Amino acid sequence: MRITLADISKQIGVSTATISRVINNEKNVTQETKKTVEEALKACNYQYRPRSKTAETRNTDAILIIAGQITNPITISYIDGIREVLTPLSKKIFISISDYSGQAEMNYLQYAKDNGFAGVFMLNVIENDKLIKLLQSMSAPVILVNRYLRSMDVDVVTIDNYRCGYMATQYLIEHGHKRIAHIAGPQNSITCQNRTLGYMDAMESAGIPVTKDSIYYGDRTYNSGFEIGTRIAKLPADKRCTGFFSTSGLMADGFIDALTNNGIKVPDDISVICNDDSSRESRGKAKVTCVEPDQHKMGVAAAELFLDKLKTPNSSPKRITYPPILSEHGSVKTIAPEEPATN
Repeated sequence: MRITLADISKQIGVSTATISRVINNEKNVTQETKKTVEEALKACNYQYRPRSKTAETRNTDAILIIAGQITNPITISYIDGIREVLTPLSKKIFISISDYSGQAEMNYLQYAKDNGFAGVFMLNVIENDKLIKLLQSMSAPVILVNRYLRSMDVDVVTIDNYRCGYMATQYLIEHGHKRIAHIAGPQNSITCQNRTLGYMDAMESAGIPVTKDSIYYGDRTYNSGFEIGTRIAKLPADKRCTGFFSTSGLMADGFIDALTNNGIKVPDDISVICNDDSSRESRGKAKVTCVEPDQHKMGVAAAELFLDKLKTPNSSPKRITYPPILSEHGSVKTIAPEEPATN
């Protein structure tokens, strides 16, 4: 059976990243740790090939940002925050688009590893065993932005997505809504899962049942929101929910446009609140009431965390969590309590 760096890591209690640094003769490892690793490699007869010094030298200032897509203003805000910190330091920043493909993410991450990039920022991440093994083999810092992994501790700058879902739903409840639906994102997205869980818990706390018709799954795009809005518009008025929480601003954008095309007004007929609304204003449309962080600030924090990891590569992973901020933009109507029936 082939011995892996992960196997050796478990045996001697040293991270795979540290073992990789010893293999590549990097300086930021103590002599004691280096000796322990070298003895373990020899005992296991582990065959390794040091990284090409040419590639390492060529890309010591290269930074890779892996994003799901580049059309969303939220993604741009993260990137601008990262660039604000690293560009003045003469870092060369490259951006790769994964189209939310887990395989594409791994391909780009492997490229950064093979070519000696100084660090990687992942703005989207789809967790799987192969990705975890690849991350464990990375010697350069990898910073996750608004994402985290369940099975591995890594450096993360994120927002409390559970709180986003809870706060948005609670806002609708506080404004008198009792029939509330959720426009959810992909079920393999941890951020979307947490927002959905927040929605469900807020509903449960208020004693409002969640049925199979309460949650509509989309893919975070304008088109999926438009499709859901078109379906809702076809329902009789008394069968529609009065309030909707969308897990993304782009889906809320498409949802509202579909309602408007069918003569349904927001918020007069249906109220909408969303996560991360950044698109409608750029298209000349009114913003939507939303819960969101300062994405630019999160990008800055991610870049500063990366610089800290360069200084102390063996430090424990950090998770920086930002609370959501509620921004009211008039897309939620207050529903007056029903008058009790009189005889």
